[in-house]
Amino acid sequence: FNHDSWSSSIRGLVNEVLEIEKRMYSYPIRKDKDYNFELYNIDYKKSEELVETPQIKEYVFSKGFISLSSRAVMEEKTTTYERAITEEQWVKKTPIEYKMHSAEEVALDILNKFKAFDLEEGTAYSKKYPYENILRIIKNSLQRISEDGDLVHEQSRQNILQGFGVIGRKTAKSLRYKVEAENLYAIGTKNINRDSLGIGALRREHSIFFDDYSLKEGDEEDRKLLEELLEDETLHVYSLQRIENAFTFKTPVNVVFASYKPERDFIKRLISEENAKFIDAWIKSPDTGFYSIEYSWRKGEHPKQGSFNPDFFIKVTNDILVIEIKQDRDISPENKAKLKHTKEHFKRVNSLQSEQRYYFKFISPESYDLFFQRLREGKYQDFASTIEADLDKE
Repeated sequence: FNHDSWSSSIRGLVNEVLEIEKRMYSYPIRKDKDYNFELYNIDYKKSEELVETPQIKEYVFSKGFISLSSRAVMEEKTTTYERAITEEQWVKKTPIEYKMHSAEEVALDILNKFKAFDLEEGTAYSKKYPYENILRIIKNSLQRISEDGDLVHEQSRQNILQGFGVIGRKTAKSLRYKVEAENLYAIGTKNINRDSLGIGALRREHSIFFDDYSLKEGDEEDRKLLEELLEDETLHVYSLQRIENAFTFKTPVNVVFASYKPERDFIKRLISEENAKFIDAWIKSPDTGFYSIEYSWRKGEHPKQGSFNPDFFIKVTNDILVIEIKQDRDISPENKAKLKHTKEHFKRVNSLQSEQRYYFKFISPESYDLFFQRLREGKYQDFASTIEADLDKE
């Protein structure tokens, strides 16, 4: 647990609460050139279906042990607390006593599970692994971490049960969501929901990108607040990003928010003169309520459902580049699911209309320069970033 990082985050939240009444809003405004454009999305009909997957082979406990980590009956946990305002710290130590089990008890639990499983599935695990064999595997596992006694730590017991729990079923049943495209519809950037940013967030990693239009168009309250911020010398140097050439800020909104450095660095490249001349328009999505894509993945043994708005939509003639920004090496089952489901979504969108062509990309900072090089060369269609290639692996 990173206490320094946690304390810094808490201080940032406190600062934001103190300035909670001050918020900057982002929304479409009138500009000399209209940077609004339309996107296509799909209404889906979703239904549940039970899927059975054949098991290829039974599991064999060939190693003769299960990997365990060293444990103690009594552990002293140290917790560091910090006051968010004064940053005063103090340490509290708490003794924690863990429940212990006999090796014989754990072996008997596993044998009973095998018997129940054999009865249900017609397997023969209880004969292949009788009580004596199970007990020997448990004791071998304890000896590998220098635990010579017959007592098993509660966490080690869970690990042992999980180790023996990978026995193969004849079929694995899982609940999946079946989606069917029902209706293609258009959504315009001119109708995008108002997004907002608490000014306190600027004292953390957030940034506001703006140009001359931001100071003369839109709501008076937002223009005045932006002028106040320009006079605030306590903000970070990256908090306010002014675009001197408004013709490179090809977005229909008054201001654009960046929530962390990878987003900020991507926007800087979007608005650079060498890249902007190859782009017709772009929009940064709010976190919710604009263009939502659903996806599903497994977290442990449990199916999970989620939805997200891709970070950027970039219009290049009749092509729409859909960009999701991530940190380098942010490889996770959830991101793998996002990539898979979103690619499938835009494949459907492309098949249902011919006015636009959509290209979805996962990109992290290490691939920014190459992506924009391909954009300038007109070779972005098949571009795959490092993180996307890693996420695409089985």
